[in-house]
Amino acid sequence: MAAYKVKLIGPDGKENEFEAPDDTYILDAAENAGMELPYSCRVSGSVDQSDGSFLDDNQMKDGYLLTCVSYPTSDLVIHTHKENDLY
Repeated sequence: MAAYKVKLIGPDGKENEFEAPDDTYILDAAENAGMELPYSCRVSGSVDQSDGSFLDDNQMKDGYLLTCVSYPTSDLVIHTHKENDLY
């Protein structure tokens, strides 16, 4: 099992980092590290979202992810609180 560094960047620019195993949803890993995340975000890095089909292809191509159904597959930088950008 691999683990990846995940950096969260909030709307205020505040950064938080934690490690996420590749077999744990990003949201669960964040909560285990004592952080609260919204459930839709943007990402740089790669994730496996095969457990969910809640975003359309264009949204996923643009880098959006749902942390509740995404596993890390690389180190990540996630810009949080992007829900309003989706709709």
